[in-house]
Amino acid sequence: MKKKKRKAVKIARIKLGLRLTAGETPSLAEAIKKEIDDGVTGVVFDMGETVTLDSRGIRFILATCGYFAPMHGVVRLVNVPPDILKSFESMGLLDMLHVSALKAADL
Repeated sequence: MKKKKRKAVKIARIKLGLRLTAGETPSLAEAIKKEIDDGVTGVVFDMGETVTLDSRGIRFILATCGYFAPMHGVVRLVNVPPDILKSFESMGLLDMLHVSALKAADL
């Protein structure tokens, strides 16, 4: 019996700034394209400094998830501030996204 060769997992960690809005998403999309060209199979977005998220930012996160889903890649959101976490929850996105809240010690 032949064993299937597992593809190496390569995850990019991208630290988001204060805002994830329409103004920031084009440059982030370019950064992710470069990471994909380098062979990444997933992305971790660090939202520890993010205070503003608009509909374009949410769309960007969902589009990134949609890109990696067919290849069983992973998209995670870490250090998500409580206000943004509540927004994801109210929109029903927590079941779709891999989200880790900002720890109390980090507040």
